[in-house]
Amino acid sequence: MRQTNKRLKLLAVLSLIIFLMILVFGLRGKGFHFSNDVTWLKDEPGLRFGNFGIACALLDQEPINSKISALEAFSIEIALQSKEDSKPDGFKLILTLHNGDDGRQFIVGQYQSYLVVMNGDDYDNKRKIRRIASNIFPQPSERLFLTITTGTDGTKLYVDGKLFLAKPDLFLKLPPGRTPRMTLGNSVYGNAPWKGEVYGLAFYADRLETKIVENRFSAWSNTRRFPVPDRGNPFLFFPLNEKTGTKAIDHLTETQKLSLPSVFPILEKRFLSFPSRDFKANSNFFMDVVLNLLGFIPLGMILCALFNETGGVIRKNAVLLSSGFCFLISLSIETAQVWMPSRSSQMIDLVLNTLGAFLGAMFCQSMLKMKNRD
Repeated sequence: MRQTNKRLKLLAVLSLIIFLMILVFGLRGKGFHFSNDVTWLKDEPGLRFGNFGIACALLDQEPINSKISALEAFSIEIALQSKEDSKPDGFKLILTLHNGDDGRQFIVGQYQSYLVVMNGDDYDNKRKIRRIASNIFPQPSERLFLTITTGTDGTKLYVDGKLFLAKPDLFLKLPPGRTPRMTLGNSVYGNAPWKGEVYGLAFYADRLETKIVENRFSAWSNTRRFPVPDRGNPFLFFPLNEKTGTKAIDHLTETQKLSLPSVFPILEKRFLSFPSRDFKANSNFFMDVVLNLLGFIPLGMILCALFNETGGVIRKNAVLLSSGFCFLISLSIETAQVWMPSRSSQMIDLVLNTLGAFLGAMFCQSMLKMKNRD
């Protein structure tokens, strides 16, 4: 009896140690902190975006919302400076308008030294969705005044008041339907952080003519203050000159606000997601499969041995109970990862964790049966 109690205590301690190791591995932040890494610039208007930062606004104020759904042409101005490395890892989102459908979102992003403007979520250009893509971010990056105009006769990108690229057959759209959410410095999922500074932002319900674009840049370069829109039917204007507080105000409506929450928000949550259509079975994927499968085998083995020591009904169902406990542990981790943009809650991880625990429990059960026969 005393020997049995010692084995129970030892197996319980081992189970706890392995459980804690799994929690540490499953919930490690990978550089993410729950504070929102966005700060006001001290000596001039603008916002600085750090490792994990976001500014967001639900565009539900009138007349903004009704204009977005009826636009046949629009223009966007944004003054910024990228602080990304020469070859940043992955696609970084500077500006997005998202209505709940990734395939219809409007984005302005950075991939390495390229500015990318497009609709949809074809980040790696695998599906060849049409876009503006221009190598405009030198190293070190300079301050840039960008103007994007689009309509039925094509899309143009102006850099510092000069036409940089034109696509006559490309017509971009702001997402219709559900009230869109605008973000600066990240995606609505919080998993595409961009590092840099934004000095002002404006939206227009028309295509800006070249002369207006030139004059707007001239005003910006002379004062380094984002100029007040006076032509082109503007409907959003954020000069970002508050310098303090948790909100930036649209100076046209004075009701639309851009929020700077102190805690990093996950605006759209993905729980137990399936592989996307851009899924790639590369070496990183296979490494994740191996780690998720093997990582729960020891816990399945130890729990099975622990339940076998207790006897009775629990011993008879040791494999099932071990797998069930590990399923609940994995489910808890995947649920917590929903609020961690540096991690992703995936169905395949839950399946692999549970399968690993089941294999470990089956192996332990087989070893115990062999021992008993001997």
